[in-house]
Amino acid sequence: MKILVYGAGAIGSLLIHYLCKAGNDVSLFARSKADMLERDGLVIEHYLQGYKMTVDHPRIVRKVSFEEKYDIVFSVMQGQQQFSVLEDMAKINSKVIVFVGNNLEGDRCQDYIIENAVSKKIILFAFQNSAGHRESGRTVVGRLPVTELFLGGLHSKANPKAINRVKKAFDVKGYKVTEVEDMYSYYWYHAAEIMPYILMCYKVDCDIKKITKSDVKKIVTASSECFTYLKSVGLPVMPKGEDKLFTKGIMGYATYLLYRFMSRTVLGKLMVSDHAKNGIEENIYIDKMIEKFRSSHPGKAMPTWDRLRIYLDKVK
Repeated sequence: MKILVYGAGAIGSLLIHYLCKAGNDVSLFARSKADMLERDGLVIEHYLQGYKMTVDHPRIVRKVSFEEKYDIVFSVMQGQQQFSVLEDMAKINSKVIVFVGNNLEGDRCQDYIIENAVSKKIILFAFQNSAGHRESGRTVVGRLPVTELFLGGLHSKANPKAINRVKKAFDVKGYKVTEVEDMYSYYWYHAAEIMPYILMCYKVDCDIKKITKSDVKKIVTASSECFTYLKSVGLPVMPKGEDKLFTKGIMGYATYLLYRFMSRTVLGKLMVSDHAKNGIEENIYIDKMIEKFRSSHPGKAMPTWDRLRIYLDKVK
């Protein structure tokens, strides 16, 4: 398939790697890094896989042609950056558009494209469970043995043909596409899950090994509060059953042990503290969106969450 990708950060780089590995004709829209990418290729260090290095050579596009047809276009950017490509997404010659990332304003993106599209569009939203950062001309990626892309419509099940098209594009070992029927809720529950850990990272200046047992308990409690709040305002839990990880008992204790383990290992550095350090603007944006949502959707109190928010002041 012919595929165009906007965004070659830690998430986008790995997504491109698997698209290339699956044999697709992949183009990457790049500006500031175009010369380096054409010269050296897209270099990834797969940190948790024994520092394995891969090099892919997608076609580098400096200016997008709106006449050229693509089977899928991916926009893989931080939440607050997605708005910069909406005009292109409305004009691009592709029926399937996929926004990948922490998109708490998916409605705004979707509405703009629907209102301004020059041709029929199917708009999907997704989240890839990997992390990492750019370093010395390469991308250092933290990923599990199988990288998973959660994919679906914003408020309902997506067009099955579009879902199957994306699955076909990632028909390769080591990558899995999982359909989600409500990506809007998925994004909010993901924010509930990750933001307390991010906020705690700012308390310790992103030196995650300084996070204490008491800190980990506060992280789990804050996430539990936000899950309860989101359910109280009518958002269904996505993925289904995820709330069990933040309840009292065996499941909640297992989450505590996992978070404690992460604070002592490179897994937590790659998946949490690196994101806290390199994604400050996005984390400030997510916090702002959550507070805006809470003000317009009164629900259960989140006292522990509110106490953790003060640590964000250190990086504003």
